[in-house]
Amino acid sequence: MQPLSLLSHDDLSVLRASAGRGDGAVQAHEIGRHSLIYGRDGVSTMIYRGRVSCDEMRKILSTEDLSNVPDVVLLICDMRAFEGMDGETRRLGATNPKPAKRYFTAYLGAGFSLRVFVNMWNRATNFIHGEKYVAAFFDDEASARAWLLAQREAFEREEKR
Repeated sequence: MQPLSLLSHDDLSVLRASAGRGDGAVQAHEIGRHSLIYGRDGVSTMIYRGRVSCDEMRKILSTEDLSNVPDVVLLICDMRAFEGMDGETRRLGATNPKPAKRYFTAYLGAGFSLRVFVNMWNRATNFIHGEKYVAAFFDDEASARAWLLAQREAFEREEKR
């Protein structure tokens, strides 16, 4: 199967239909032009296409089951076609509850300014809340996924100590 970030809306519709059959396939949500895929391996992929509106951010956040959040959240953010969001939309995303112990995010296609923003945001947030957010930047989905799975494994080993 090709990387999730390269799937078309039609491909995602097939994934969503197969998830409804209970055959272990992923769960996919289409939010405007954007796609959110919850993978079987525990890695979620958020594909941004264009600007993110406040309404789209509300819909993205509504897909989360906050009563069933794992200790470790693994997320690939495909930013290759991302065109930004306004301050109100960023605030909405930032103030959403974050109950996991650790959030690992792998960014695909992030430009310089987004990398700077993410690094500054994570440093400030980790200063306030403790080491909770970890981000890295990648050129391909396979490397991003491998890093995320290795981070989860390392976190789980550390938790057992």
